[in-house]
Amino acid sequence: MKALLWFLTALWFVGSWYWYVCPHKGVCPWGKKTTPEKVIEKAKTYAPLVFDWSKEGAITSDRFPAFRDSIMGLLSDQDALEITGQYYADEENPTSFENLGLARADAIRQKFASVLDDGRIEMKSKLLAGSSARAQAEKFVAGAFRRMVRNESVREVAGKMVINFPHASADMLENQKLIEYLDDLVARLKQTSERVSLVGHTDSSAGAARNMRLGSMRAQAIKDILVAKGLEASRIDTSSKGETQPIATNNTEEGKQKNRRVELTIIS
Repeated sequence: MKALLWFLTALWFVGSWYWYVCPHKGVCPWGKKTTPEKVIEKAKTYAPLVFDWSKEGAITSDRFPAFRDSIMGLLSDQDALEITGQYYADEENPTSFENLGLARADAIRQKFASVLDDGRIEMKSKLLAGSSARAQAEKFVAGAFRRMVRNESVREVAGKMVINFPHASADMLENQKLIEYLDDLVARLKQTSERVSLVGHTDSSAGAARNMRLGSMRAQAIKDILVAKGLEASRIDTSSKGETQPIATNNTEEGKQKNRRVELTIIS
């Protein structure tokens, strides 16, 4: 019995060693060897979208269609998709883009062109910190995605959340998605030291002085909601621009609706 136990223990050690040096490290002591290049190529098939060092071209595996569909499943009919291309400081940028991150974001955008209009895609870049030694040797993930909420009451544009208000009112439009967004925002901010800027805006229906006050009331209304959800008031800045910064014409009702808003910006 003891001899059998020793035999099984030795067999387990040999099997573990073989798994580590052959399929894992790519150095087999007998038979056909697996080269490091083949190991990398095999590993690549498990990532849906990767990049080569100092190159902007997006490389997709057979898992990409399912990956893309899963992201699209998170978007409503009006939501937008934010694509962030990532890059290291010591990568060369052979493109005409400002940095390699933006070039990669554009390459990813093209992979979504068949399922999402360009008007519902926003691109940005992010400089990656830390060591890049492994990225130089292997294909690596260099893209991130985030849903941008857009509907009749709230929309996210160019890094700002725009919250719309009814005519001559400081009460925001009722919208469950907005409440969910503010819940998620407060949960995120509780984990960081970021601040929030709230700027109130109006249409031009009333006098300038009244509109300036109304803009302040709208910003304060959103601040009160955030504080009620647990965010410290000291981390929220409010101000008003009144009617001075319209984003649409005040000659139509549709334009006025867009101008009655609070712009929420997260400040790092």
